[in-house]
Amino acid sequence: MTAFGTTTPVVERARALLERIDALNPRINAYVAVDRDAVMRDARALDAIPRDARGPLHGVTVGVKDIIDVAGLPTRAGSSFYRRDPDADAPVVAALRAAGALIAGKTNTHEFAWGITTENPHFGRTVNPWSSDGHDRTAGGSSGGSGAAVAAGLCDIALGTDTLGSIRIPSALNGISGIRPATGALPIDGIFPLAIGLDTVGPFARDMATVQRVYEILSGATMPAAQVRRVARLRGERWERVDPAAASALDAACAALRDAGIDVEDVAWWNEELVGALAVVQQRAAARTHDALYAANADAYGPDVGARVATALTVTADAESGARATIDRARDTFAAMLDGYDVALAPIVGGEAPIMPAPPDFRANVIPLATPASAFGVPAGAAPIGFGPAGMPLGMQLIAPHGEIAPVFALGRAFQTVTDWHRRVPAL
Repeated sequence: MTAFGTTTPVVERARALLERIDALNPRINAYVAVDRDAVMRDARALDAIPRDARGPLHGVTVGVKDIIDVAGLPTRAGSSFYRRDPDADAPVVAALRAAGALIAGKTNTHEFAWGITTENPHFGRTVNPWSSDGHDRTAGGSSGGSGAAVAAGLCDIALGTDTLGSIRIPSALNGISGIRPATGALPIDGIFPLAIGLDTVGPFARDMATVQRVYEILSGATMPAAQVRRVARLRGERWERVDPAAASALDAACAALRDAGIDVEDVAWWNEELVGALAVVQQRAAARTHDALYAANADAYGPDVGARVATALTVTADAESGARATIDRARDTFAAMLDGYDVALAPIVGGEAPIMPAPPDFRANVIPLATPASAFGVPAGAAPIGFGPAGMPLGMQLIAPHGEIAPVFALGRAFQTVTDWHRRVPAL
């Protein structure tokens, strides 16, 4: 029996998955590379494993963001010119393979993972699978292909990365669950960097229990038991600048948790300086990655990412030093304000997925909501909490204020025990 409770041979599941990808991917554009021969070869190898020797993810299908190395498939990072052809899997991919997972292919990403819409000028836009009103809506980014693939049933789980919300944002917009692990919790070897020191890698799945199971395999450790006693609902400033539907859905999520016996209290905290400070730190790190690449290939970048690189290359070391001091001060006030709370709840996107191309203020409105967890390097999960007036998913983030990931998983599982938003799937 596989981890997901089916005895169907992996070869049959693989064949059905490839047929589904053939049918749906031309519209959604979640995958940018699928080696069908390799998928079927690996499926046959998994079926040949004796039942008592099979891993905990036996036959579970996986989409991998195309900045993460998969042996035998090119890593393009959403770029027109960058390519590497790895002989080995990144450690996180290797860990999933060792647990019996079947790698389905590489998923689309915003160019060099530097954006939140997966509007890729070289590989095409990824369309949110929930788009049903005649419009193409964003799947979010930069791990938009991974989020869309899970939502559309084009894989069971997926890997993405999160520097400034790139797992949390697609999770919310696609009506699925995901986790941004603590910075440094999982290896980022074999992953093209956006901002070393901020980059993390983590899984998507429909429900938080599966996300936790995958995280345990990636981390090599069973999650310790955690009891969530007090939860903060973050209030004030940017947290309040969300659409009425998003605010109402988060209110309802808090009410559901209270009905389940969990103490949820409003806590006012915001630090506007933190947004600009983290942007400076991220830009300095990205500039170190792109300095030589941009010098040789400036004209080959897409307009939005090319402009971000050009700006990042002007940021000074003095600016970074001041920004890090601002982050340290904000971290202290955040920890003090949330002393005694196990998890903090907050919006991660202030509304439904916008029609593509996303409006100019979409990034400016969303990035601040992702900033605190990224700036402080703490875990943050995302879970679906309902739908907006256009029928598109809404989500919340679950932040670990003191760096402990177990309470995030415990609260996410508890919430999904009393709600069924994570069980909803788009009509495709």
